[in-house]
Amino acid sequence: MWNARPPIQTFPSTSSYPPASAVSMTRSLSTAYVPPDWPGERPRTWRHGFKFKSGISSLLFRRKSVSRLADATDSARLRLDPILRDDKDVILDLRRSQHSLVIRELGRPVVANDLMGPCTNPPTVFMRLYHTRLPWYIDVVPSGNGSYVTLGDLFMNICQSLARPIHHEDYYNDELDADDREELKQTWHKRCSSKKELMEGVKQVDFLREKYMFLGLTRGKNGMWQLSTGKGCS
Repeated sequence: MWNARPPIQTFPSTSSYPPASAVSMTRSLSTAYVPPDWPGERPRTWRHGFKFKSGISSLLFRRKSVSRLADATDSARLRLDPILRDDKDVILDLRRSQHSLVIRELGRPVVANDLMGPCTNPPTVFMRLYHTRLPWYIDVVPSGNGSYVTLGDLFMNICQSLARPIHHEDYYNDELDADDREELKQTWHKRCSSKKELMEGVKQVDFLREKYMFLGLTRGKNGMWQLSTGKGCS
């Protein structure tokens, strides 16, 4: 059983170091010793309003205002394809590739042509998704020379975004405490079935914890779309 610290991508960033107030002012910042796992400031790449813990504490968090999307891509003006609105139509484990997608009504494996239709009516060139458990937005745009976002674009962008390894500051920061990091670590262990997967480290999808099954989209705040997920079997 692997009990090692999860591998984290490390890149030079001021957010991976503690704020000046956390370092003794009796020693020069250039010579003060800083433990390598000392929590840093909240990552600047995280969306406003994100809290790792759900419940009353997250509801009390004061959100900063977020600009509404342009009219042409505003979710309030668009209607979703039916399979994105019904959590019984699609089976997709977001810890895996989009190629594992199952559409129940087809009664056969999904092929590329099944996903060529637009996600919305009228078609849109941009969709911004968020999830209450994810500190990052998921931006979806047409692939290649496409003129609108297709179902294939949506599932590909979601799965590829969630498959990205997190950075050092996403794991060690003031927003996450030791229990939060332990929860992420355990989720990472449960997701991985091989040493190769373990060595790829904690990924964005691990922030979903046990809720990794796709359930659909709903209209969200400020013209965005809210991604809904549910508990899996393992």
